[in-house]
Amino acid sequence: MKPILKLVVPVILVLAILTQCDSVSSNTDLNEVNPSGDGDITGTEEPVNSSFVEVQNSGFVLDNEAYHFAGTNAYYLPNYEKLNSSVVDRAFKLFEDTGISVIRMWGFYDGYDCGYSKNDPDENVMQTAPGEYSEEALRDLDNVIAKGKEHGVKFIIPFINYWDELGGICQYNTWAGASNPSRDMEFFISNSQTQQWFKDYIDMLLNRVNTVTGVKYKDEPAIFAWQIMNEGRNAGGDPQVLRDWYQEMAQYIKSIDSNHLVSTGEEGFDEGTPSEYTVEDYKNTYPLRSENGTSYVLNMAIPEIDFGTAHWYPNEFGFGTTVDDEMLVAQRAWLDDHQEIANSHGKPFVIGEFGFPGFADDNVHAMYDALYEHAESIQIDGNLLWQLVADGTKCWEFGGNICYPAGRADADLYMKFQEHVTNMKNIK
Repeated sequence: MKPILKLVVPVILVLAILTQCDSVSSNTDLNEVNPSGDGDITGTEEPVNSSFVEVQNSGFVLDNEAYHFAGTNAYYLPNYEKLNSSVVDRAFKLFEDTGISVIRMWGFYDGYDCGYSKNDPDENVMQTAPGEYSEEALRDLDNVIAKGKEHGVKFIIPFINYWDELGGICQYNTWAGASNPSRDMEFFISNSQTQQWFKDYIDMLLNRVNTVTGVKYKDEPAIFAWQIMNEGRNAGGDPQVLRDWYQEMAQYIKSIDSNHLVSTGEEGFDEGTPSEYTVEDYKNTYPLRSENGTSYVLNMAIPEIDFGTAHWYPNEFGFGTTVDDEMLVAQRAWLDDHQEIANSHGKPFVIGEFGFPGFADDNVHAMYDALYEHAESIQIDGNLLWQLVADGTKCWEFGGNICYPAGRADADLYMKFQEHVTNMKNIK
């Protein structure tokens, strides 16, 4: 999601939460399994959440059965495991009650020079300096994954952010001395230091032993897939550059981890309005010719990329601030086109984020209802709301969130979403 959509939490709430926080400084052995079992929520006789998701015949498969899902983003969970772990516990209870089996969550928090941590040193930063990792923060990530596993949740986890929030490439570029580090993808990709640090982080995380479950991340079936980057762009650049980098990173990940699927984490933009899109259905063709240096068509042809991802924020993509027939036609085309392009390469397709900032108004209802109906009708492989929240902690951060049972208590929106989760799960 773009940073413009990620508004900060109201100041009063932040101050209340931060009174409970301690600073993170530990850098102890990353592979030390907690001998005391502190925070251990395992111990059941039967294996829980024990199978890996695979791809067969352009679809996801779990335990030899077709696997479709509707879920949610919950990027904030590792940070809140430190700030207020009850927020995490309430979220997982809501996800389980809703029937959600897949969430998308950040697996990074880099440095103190960019994003939220620049102004708040109590944020749960995982990489405090190049190659230096906070064991306390990583144990919070361990805890979140262990909790999710017990609730039947699988995680889609990006390794880094294109945007400055939670550090992103801005932080790596700052460490390497870039003069304008924010969103400078060319510098990030071409600099040998940033690339080595990024690979080191990936290697560390994949080989880390979860201190709660005792399972290495690369062997953890509760992880659905890895994403190389959240919403990667290279504004004004040749999309072949980003395509080649995605392939290099996917090959590197798979050289360490042979169990998990890998995707780009992209928004689904393209260059030059390729013929693969039904152009006449888009009242604004910006996302098909965005000049963001990325091409979904090119990226889907990468052999090591296992499934397609695109995001859908029609107000941000140039389709206006009112949900009308033209916007809904474009919405159907966006889902259809991206799914067909992915399927043409034998790959599934997931809407990795979607939302409309109307704070539960008629526009939100209209867009979400239409998206659910069409996603079910074309049997899309998966879609992830931005985002379902259980209380007021993140309710007001973005106007497309569904807040239930607390916060705004969006009962009508929630019930429709829950029905969609069930309908997607029942597609076989």
